[in-house]
Amino acid sequence: MDRGRYEDIAARAAEEARDWFFDEYLPAWTAAAADPSADPRSVLTYWTPPLSVSVDDPDPARAVHGWCPDADAVLACLAAQQDPLKAAGYTHTEVPDSRVTAYGSHSAGIDVIWSRRTADDTEIERLGVHFEVRRDDSGTWRIIALAAHPTDADRIADTFVTIDP
Repeated sequence: MDRGRYEDIAARAAEEARDWFFDEYLPAWTAAAADPSADPRSVLTYWTPPLSVSVDDPDPARAVHGWCPDADAVLACLAAQQDPLKAAGYTHTEVPDSRVTAYGSHSAGIDVIWSRRTADDTEIERLGVHFEVRRDDSGTWRIIALAAHPTDADRIADTFVTIDP
């Protein structure tokens, strides 16, 4: 495949992953986290086991490093992340910066800064998060891995540590 054709395919994949992530996933996750009566199982439409999770957090109850091999483990991980937000009055997430990198026609990395907030716009927490997404056989994007850590950065470039070999 020539480079120009690959770049066109990757650009389309990046746009599709971005649109799915911000237009479908983020509103669904926010609804599940903001509404104490919401069914958290709705997030299983997006988080696909086995799910690789690495969350650094000063609160040991929220720090997770490992695999969620099945739906129950995914839901337990989700509860560890969402329950404190619900208790703090979470209503929405602002996204100060993001980046989508397509690895090919069926896979992408999505980096975001989440600023999780209350109704009066008070910031509860700010995280730098990296998601690995892939398109399944039906063509639907799914999250297969995520890594997060607290940050005070406003830009992705200032959030993750990158070194050149």
